[in-house]
Amino acid sequence: MITTVLDTNIILRYLLQDIQSQFEQAKEVIEEIEGGKRSGLLSILVMNELIWILEKYYELKRPIFIPKIEKILMIEQMKIIEVKKEVIMQVLQKMQKNRFDFTDMYLAANYSQAEIFSFDKDFGKIYKKN
Repeated sequence: MITTVLDTNIILRYLLQDIQSQFEQAKEVIEEIEGGKRSGLLSILVMNELIWILEKYYELKRPIFIPKIEKILMIEQMKIIEVKKEVIMQVLQKMQKNRFDFTDMYLAANYSQAEIFSFDKDFGKIYKKN
């Protein structure tokens, strides 16, 4: 089985379907991962960049794009490189209910027993909501 590390632009083209030729190539690779011909690897950095681009550059709302990301992550052969996939799924679900950004939610989910030092005033609110 071929192991394929997916870059942010592959997931973007697949979700947005805005450049037809690239969408077709991205779709083919993701379908091969879904079908078991490949295993897919996503970095936490790709997840962070993907969410930032969808929100800030494309100005998409979370209820639009988070379910689509979750669907990709539900593919059995799709793995997150640095962390358990379940953690990312929990962070995405919490993001839908709150306005906190991915990085803040990720840090709070993974380091809840530690002090997180940040100038971001929202960090205190994250702990109240979790």
